[in-house]
Amino acid sequence: MPPLFPAMNRICRLAHGGALFAVALVASAQPPKSWPADAFLPLTAARIAALPAAQRPAWERYWEISLAQTKLLPARDLAEHSSNKPLDTAPLGASYSKGVDLGAKPGWYATEAARAIADHVVTWQTIAGGWTKSGDYSRDRRPEDDHRDAWSAGTFDNDATIHELRYLVRVAASNAAAPDQAARVAAWRASFLRGLDYILAAQYPNGGIPQIYPLAGGYHDAITFNDDAMEHALDLLHDVAARRPELAFVPVEKVARARDGFERGLHCILAAQLRDAAGAPTVWAQQVDSLTLAPCAARNFEPIAACSQESAGVVEFLLTLDSPSPEVIAAVDGAMAWFRARALHGVVWNRNATTGSGLESRPGARDLWARFYELGTDKPIFGDRDRTIHYIETEISFERRRGYAWFGSRPADLFSRYEKWRRELATSARKG
Repeated sequence: MPPLFPAMNRICRLAHGGALFAVALVASAQPPKSWPADAFLPLTAARIAALPAAQRPAWERYWEISLAQTKLLPARDLAEHSSNKPLDTAPLGASYSKGVDLGAKPGWYATEAARAIADHVVTWQTIAGGWTKSGDYSRDRRPEDDHRDAWSAGTFDNDATIHELRYLVRVAASNAAAPDQAARVAAWRASFLRGLDYILAAQYPNGGIPQIYPLAGGYHDAITFNDDAMEHALDLLHDVAARRPELAFVPVEKVARARDGFERGLHCILAAQLRDAAGAPTVWAQQVDSLTLAPCAARNFEPIAACSQESAGVVEFLLTLDSPSPEVIAAVDGAMAWFRARALHGVVWNRNATTGSGLESRPGARDLWARFYELGTDKPIFGDRDRTIHYIETEISFERRRGYAWFGSRPADLFSRYEKWRRELATSARKG
């Protein structure tokens, strides 16, 4: 199919099967620009000292505990090693841990293979109580596995920590009735409780979850929706607070702390939602500032923006909540209206394209969204490693075009769920 070369801010209506569908047009002649100087700000003692007096004590305690945790760790290399210039290389892949399977058949978690992985998960738990994102759970952790970098103490990035905790709970529940596994079950549950303490320690006073804890500075201190980090943590806290049967071993005081953490986290999500010029709620940024909740940047190619894929993850989470409040309903409604207005119909993304928008016509294709949208204009934007912001995807370097999901269809899966959710709310309202 030939690539599309439209101009921004025009809508082209194409006939397809007797119906009309809109294609939002994403290419632009607008020149690239650079990040602002304050694209992200780490949490610091000076920033905390500038808070209103009533807010300072909670944040000061948080800061002191994070510093104390850091002193227990080996010295860490906190430098940002991500390249700050475009690369002429193959795409650089993301780092995930290996061995934790949350999608196996239920009976598998009672096998020795599953138990052995759980044993290894315990040995990979860090001093701080979390997990890094490059564990190999086919074996025990070795001294050389500690890279002593920003990620080494523990992170919520790339599913780390929460997936390990979910796995430990599943294996412990599947083996709880086996007398010969009692010692191992106790060890898995103890590891889970340490991990739960890690989440609660990492959570900011305002309910947000940073990417890394103890704090590592830079964009890592921002409250993180990327990789569903915030939602995964809150979902686990919700299950603890709800006293799910497999979590009945969690002490009552930790259940209460989990409930408080969930409620604060939900409030944070709602407070961090972006709003349009009229004040209506829309979607979320990939990361937001720890103190102000203002949208911020992350890696060198991830500018400040409204983010479709991560926002879809937030909506997925909100749709699971029982008895949603009016604020949650308004948040979901606003996000779904935003998705509907920006859907790209009848096109696919060709990441191998070298000119034009990178989009090609394909009638009947799943709706598509750009990953990032410029605040204030809602123009799709694309970042490169030199912290430049582009309005044409094919202008960025080969390595970033091929190595990042600049377009995706994740919001498309929400519409049927949203319609069902709305019908159920209406039914409940009539019964009430």
